[in-house]
Amino acid sequence: MVTGGQGQGKRAPRRSGGDPQRVAASLAGACRALGAEGAVELAAVKKGWADAVGPLVAAHCWPLSLDDGVLTVVADHHAWASELRILSAQLLGRIRVIGPGVRSLTVQVGLPEVRSW
Repeated sequence: MVTGGQGQGKRAPRRSGGDPQRVAASLAGACRALGAEGAVELAAVKKGWADAVGPLVAAHCWPLSLDDGVLTVVADHHAWASELRILSAQLLGRIRVIGPGVRSLTVQVGLPEVRSW
């Protein structure tokens, strides 16, 4: 039986020192530790998508994933996929305002999904 004494069996929580941080400020690091580096940035891109690309494009194209700086966007029709590819350089500049880590876009055609965001 182990009795009393600090340091026996349990470790004290580690502190990084300094002032407390907002949760949002530490999410990127937490996601990186979990192997989901682009999750926070993808969420920001999804949230600002319609403002960045405009309501008409947003009605037919949506961000799907962000992997190593490559934003994969799904279009609901080949014509919208072509339009997005033509406008990609222009749209990329606007998208980088909300997701600075986005380096390039890739577009695929898929069925519309029910989006909860």
